[in-house]
Amino acid sequence: MNGPSRASFLSAATSLALRKGGMKICEDSIKTLSDALDDYPLAMPGDEIGPAHGRAREVIAARRAGDEAAFGAAKYALELEMSGFWILQAQAYSTGRG
Repeated sequence: MNGPSRASFLSAATSLALRKGGMKICEDSIKTLSDALDDYPLAMPGDEIGPAHGRAREVIAARRAGDEAAFGAAKYALELEMSGFWILQAQAYSTGRG
């Protein structure tokens, strides 16, 4: 379950997290994230990306429900998770552990 499918999820989740706007503006990024979740349906136990994986599912559920407020909240939660993930990655690289 690691490898290209995980990398695709990371790229799609990061892309949506960096994107500004609501469901309509982010439509292509949401589709990409949905496809990435199909290819990477479960994060491995202990994987630091696990919380973001759950948040991404919330984003997709809100989009499917057409609930802009829930989408905004879920997208913000995904933004926080992805920010935390990339902070850990930057720290690992800066200390030679990455």
